Amino acid sequence: MLNKFYNKKYILILLVIIAFIVAAVFSVVNARKKSEGVKFVIGMSQANLTEPWRIAMDKEIEGEAKKYKDLKVIYKDGGGSAEKQKGDINELLNSGVDLLIVSINDSKELQAVVSKAYKEIPVIVLDRAIEGCNYTLYIGPDNKLIGKKAGEVVAKLVGNKKANVIEVQGVLDSAPSLERSQGFRAVIKTHPNIKIEDTVIGEWQRDEVEDDMKVLLKDNKDVDVIFAQNDYMALGAYKAVQSDQLDNVKIVGVDGLSGENGGLDLVSKGTLQATFTCSTGGKEAVIYAMKILNKSGYVPKKVILKSEEITKGNVYR
Repeated sequence: MLNKFYNKKYILILLVIIAFIVAAVFSVVNARKKSEGVKFVIGMSQANLTEPWRIAMDKEIEGEAKKYKDLKVIYKDGGGSAEKQKGDINELLNSGVDLLIVSINDSKELQAVVSKAYKEIPVIVLDRAIEGCNYTLYIGPDNKLIGKKAGEVVAKLVGNKKANVIEVQGVLDSAPSLERSQGFRAVIKTHPNIKIEDTVIGEWQRDEVEDDMKVLLKDNKDVDVIFAQNDYMALGAYKAVQSDQLDNVKIVGVDGLSGENGGLDLVSKGTLQATFTCSTGGKEAVIYAMKILNKSGYVPKKVILKSEEITKGNVYR
């Protein structure tokens, strides 16, 4: 009985100590906020910063956040690791951020920690949703529709001729990859003259696609069109076909980013025949975050971003 009493006593003391530590952390955070003239702190957990599209997302958030003098954003890079991103989110929560923006590396792996965050603060999820409704707002593209549009462009490019297509997917079994592929293949199935000859899993990376495509093209040079699920991988595919001197291969990508070797630049140069804009949602995330934090204006549960087909004819209009 005495041991049980002491165990309970020690547990109670430990809980009191933890409570004091948490209170101290929050008081430090609040004091720092006041000293910096900051009213709100947002934590941004990014899956990785190796993909240009994700780099663009952080830059978009940064640009929009500068419009609010009383707002501070803390950025974390998950480095492509679900475990690292879990740690980043917990660190942001422990630091006392007022709202979390998260662009998820792995929906299944991060579901629990995002759900935990949602119990404490508002959460905006970008790009990849999690199962259920444990978030304040989801912002992302209609990936299946993007895939369908890509299929329609490929069909236009080849007309009635027989054509072999290689599809370059992102991460195996990730929601964006699956949805873009489903939409793409649904359209291609309606065109008996078009055959999907092979599939490359490119992990959203240019160099990986370039290497894999070079190996693939050694045994199969009968390729007419390549559809890559982002422009970064499309550039890798282009480099591979150029090194093999396959000048007649047409390439279609997705993202439509600006800047050198972004989708718009690649289309204007003729490197890609087409791409599709795929907004990062960074700007919208900050706008809705401020509505949520200030408790002003309507905030939906989901915002689906529009996508536009980009060809040489409308690339800089």
